[in-house]
Amino acid sequence: MKINYSKFIVSATKPNQYPVHALAEVAFMGKSNVGKSSLINMLLDRKKLAKVSSTPGKTTLINFFDVNGTLGFVDLPGYGYASRSKKEQQSWGVMIETYLSIRENLMLFFLLLDVRRAPSTNDLQILKWLQSYRKK
Repeated sequence: MKINYSKFIVSATKPNQYPVHALAEVAFMGKSNVGKSSLINMLLDRKKLAKVSSTPGKTTLINFFDVNGTLGFVDLPGYGYASRSKKEQQSWGVMIETYLSIRENLMLFFLLLDVRRAPSTNDLQILKWLQSYRKK
């Protein structure tokens, strides 16, 4: 797929803030600082479209992007270590679960893992949790 344009649409915390569009969405999940935002930037050939940081926990909202007007990329907050409070991290879990459970546009999600490390118990739990959201 040739990328003609890509743009940030909106950041959201709850469903009434999600964009209303017909784009099929691809969501990116993984631990904090695994490279979700960096992967989005690389795939879209943009250096700073999705915000990145060397500090874990930069992505704190659900960020929606439009790719060519035909596809949506969704950058989800990471799980695990982050330089944020436990309460804030728990709110991300609620945000992510709500998005995964109700978003009709969601067609595919990627769980990014750090290949330098074996999947943790937390990674395996997240994978099992994600499998429960398979589209039928």
